[in-house]
Amino acid sequence: MSAVTGDRPRVWRRLLAALPLLAGLLLVVVPAGPAAADPVCTPPAQATWTPGGGYSCTVPGGGGGGGSEGGGDGGGSSEPTCVLTGDYTFCAGATPCRQFEGHPPYIAPEGPQPSPEAVWTIRECAGQPIDVFWSTDEEPQPPSLAEQAQTAIGQIDLTMPAVRTSPAGRTIVNLPTWFWVDGEQPELTGSSAFGLVAIATAQELRVDPGDGSPAFTCPWVTSAEEAEASCTYAYPRASWDGAASHDGRPAHEAVVTTTFALRFEVGGTPVTIPGAPTTLPGPPSTAVVRVDEVQSLVRSTG
Repeated sequence: MSAVTGDRPRVWRRLLAALPLLAGLLLVVVPAGPAAADPVCTPPAQATWTPGGGYSCTVPGGGGGGGSEGGGDGGGSSEPTCVLTGDYTFCAGATPCRQFEGHPPYIAPEGPQPSPEAVWTIRECAGQPIDVFWSTDEEPQPPSLAEQAQTAIGQIDLTMPAVRTSPAGRTIVNLPTWFWVDGEQPELTGSSAFGLVAIATAQELRVDPGDGSPAFTCPWVTSAEEAEASCTYAYPRASWDGAASHDGRPAHEAVVTTTFALRFEVGGTPVTIPGAPTTLPGPPSTAVVRVDEVQSLVRSTG
């Protein structure tokens, strides 16, 4: 035992002397991390680098705006966009998707393989159930009409015209205030790559007066004369608690949204698509309305 104990300092010294060499070997054999890869986006998607060192692929959509006068804010717009992040490689409407060969832990399609060439395939779209199916090398089938409808709807550029009010900006308690929008009744379109066209026609206005009262609907009105007959609201109290401001005093912010009626065509022929939406909400537009009280004093002359 004494001989073994006496050798321990020598063994430790040898181990300590070898540590720098071992560290150098580790530095040599540990591979460097992969270099940053170039972004891969499927056209027309465009790559945009993110602060974390990643990137996103964005398919840009058109936009639009409006003017502003007489109580409106110039309208709003909603751009049809699809952001491709992570493993997503294509878009179904505004929804990012990816498609790849199936493997565990995914569950294979039910039933036997239809042909030796058929490949177990998985399609994943954000926020939607996973689609599992057999695919072949034959000519790819076009998406279903329902999928084409979503794509066409996603390509519609919805623009809300400016809102007008009368009186403009400032009204009085219990005085009917008229609401209307600028411009003619728009008919907007979007199409899929397979010829299906979605057509959105302005149908009605939804007006939230901004004072806590329930919203109400009006026909699509584009003039003061039309608004006087079909789109008015009388504020029951002053806007002293309003969240907006007009001429330095509290005011309400009225929010007007358009509801569009949807229909579909292929080559100019109307198409009925079961399950497709029949209406489409547009972006909101706002108008500031200050509501004042008018005090009156009646004196007897007798």
